[in-house]
Amino acid sequence: MINIIPLIDVLVVLLIFYIATTVFKKSAPKLNIVVPPSTTAKVTPDNQPSTIYVTEDSKIYLDDTLVEPDQLADMLKSKMAANPSFKVALKADTKAPFGIITKVMDAAHIANISDLPTYTESKPAGDSGQ
Repeated sequence: MINIIPLIDVLVVLLIFYIATTVFKKSAPKLNIVVPPSTTAKVTPDNQPSTIYVTEDSKIYLDDTLVEPDQLADMLKSKMAANPSFKVALKADTKAPFGIITKVMDAAHIANISDLPTYTESKPAGDSGQ
């Protein structure tokens, strides 16, 4: 007769190993955003901030939530009130209208967010990208 207890122990150890080594990613909305290239871009740390997405068709998302431009400042204020170390970054499509990006920057300023880093695509210096 086969003793099944050692087999279960091995499976539990393998399961724990699999869970411990899995990379957990922060979910991002399924948006197709092409970020502009930059030769001076810096790699961000592992503790990712919340992200404001601006799409080509002028839609604004705060993480996974669609937000009206007029409501963005209030949402950012409430997040800052709930967590004083709240960080946010901007990820705007290359073809997004500058007016909507300005509204996002104004909303961050109204919410007393002085630093609004932006996502760019890193490209080698001297590459014209044309």
